[in-house]
Amino acid sequence: MANLDKVPKKTNAFKYKNRNISVCLTRKYRNKDDVEAPIFWRVTYERRHKYYYSGFDFEIKEWDEFINRDLKKHKLTKQTLNNYLALSLKPAINALAEINEFSFEALDNILKKPLSETVNEAFQNKITALENEYKVGNASIYRTTLKALMRFKHYSLKKKKADKIQFIQTCIEQKHITIGSNVLTVEEEISFDEITPKFLNECEKFWEKTEVSYATMGIYMRTLRAIINNKDGDKPYIEGSKYPFGVNNGKYEIPAGGRKEIAMPIEDIWKIENFKTDNAALATARDIFVFMFYCNGLNFGDLCRLTYKNIDAPRNEIIFERKKTLRKGEEPTYIYVPILPPMIEIINRQGNDSQEGYIFPFLNGIEPTENNENLIKRETRLKLEPINSSLKYIANELDLDPSLSTSYTRNSYITHLTSELLVNPIVVKKMVGHSTKKDVTAGYVKLTAKKRREINMKLLNPNKTYNTINSVGITG
Repeated sequence: MANLDKVPKKTNAFKYKNRNISVCLTRKYRNKDDVEAPIFWRVTYERRHKYYYSGFDFEIKEWDEFINRDLKKHKLTKQTLNNYLALSLKPAINALAEINEFSFEALDNILKKPLSETVNEAFQNKITALENEYKVGNASIYRTTLKALMRFKHYSLKKKKADKIQFIQTCIEQKHITIGSNVLTVEEEISFDEITPKFLNECEKFWEKTEVSYATMGIYMRTLRAIINNKDGDKPYIEGSKYPFGVNNGKYEIPAGGRKEIAMPIEDIWKIENFKTDNAALATARDIFVFMFYCNGLNFGDLCRLTYKNIDAPRNEIIFERKKTLRKGEEPTYIYVPILPPMIEIINRQGNDSQEGYIFPFLNGIEPTENNENLIKRETRLKLEPINSSLKYIANELDLDPSLSTSYTRNSYITHLTSELLVNPIVVKKMVGHSTKKDVTAGYVKLTAKKRREINMKLLNPNKTYNTINSVGITG
């Protein structure tokens, strides 16, 4: 049976009462040992309770901080909850109480109606929920889609042809600018009533004129469709004959698009490695990108988690297990990475002086435990954003792909090994930690430290002289 935490002192901000109907916010857990537990709106009427899930989960310590302290990290969550209380629960309860017809069934019928009146509000609610779950990648897709829709709405409101042409040109010129004063920002409200097949077809034509790829259009439209379907709610925002998506009867068909190619030629990797700058942020972004590439295409989350204990000095390798592949009850799969000279140089420039904890300083002060996993994810997200922004600046300076990010390292590493060095695909899978369970020949492929080093040494720029010898020489 579920249990309730004691209601902390400062819950008045999330309390409401009308006659014999009361509302409060509470944390409800099934077992006392639960690390996280969901937060519910508890509505009480004639000593009976009904619980409505808020969409948020908290650990007990975080729950106490959320209620009793005004921390910046909780600002968006509190705003979302206060909005729901003020705009949904209170009006619904008041309407039923005033005519003396309150019942939980009647309240359910009101609350089942879509909570947002505009597309913008629905997107913002989804973005907030994803960010609170530290799903920064998904949140970014929803945020980008909303911006793209608002740009089309802004374009459609322009009356003069010359103004429309000028706005299209501005969209093209500022397409890849993500930081600074030249970022293209427009704010336009969009209602769900506007989302018709005609709206979507015209939107597609506008995106095509602004040089948005069909693959990207497909992502935008599928994201909008997910918002409209409202799977997290009880009812779609648009349904029946008004539902705009489909393949027949004048409905809008989402364009198909292939997967975006984000692998870079090895020569472009070397350009980034040789990029000179006195700016600390740009230097950090450059070094982290290059380290991730030479570290078998390591992702940023795993890089942040690397500790000096992961360094096997006798082997001259870094040994770790990808966080993504961790599964309880399964035998761990380890990745072995030869430590190359540029990696040593980068650790000496960017690493922690103390060799007792993390190699890089992004998670300093946070113990690498399961209880801290949410905090680790949040810190990783916060540290990644400025690095990716700086990489886009570097890309502009070097005339490289303007969408450059840390995601390019893994794809570039795998592509170069398979397409240029012609390394056996099974070997490549073992190098990057991909599963080989379904390949019956994989068990016969044995990789030694010497062989791994031979492969990765071929990635180095033959025209570059490194300051370190080909062995572990990390200074403390």
